[in-house]
Amino acid sequence: MSHATAYDISDDDQVASARERFREALLRSKRSRSSIGEVEVAAGKFCQALRRIGHTPERALIDAKRVIDDTIDGDAVGVAERAVASCIRYYFQQ
Repeated sequence: MSHATAYDISDDDQVASARERFREALLRSKRSRSSIGEVEVAAGKFCQALRRIGHTPERALIDAKRVIDDTIDGDAVGVAERAVASCIRYYFQQ
């Protein structure tokens, strides 16, 4: 049995779509701080999609942090922190 990498989390189209929306929202946040709400929602939706396919909270957070690290630089610490908080909050919503 092979272990999936952070990017090989699922062939599920919903997860891939949620990941891409999250990445795009992060990119927009680099240009405009007004899109932080969009980042929070996109991060949350990504983590909810991961939960639906059976990812643990820890695994979902690792995957979300990988998207953040691969998309924005260290100057956007506030954006990253809010995205992580949103991920956790949305993950546990029913």
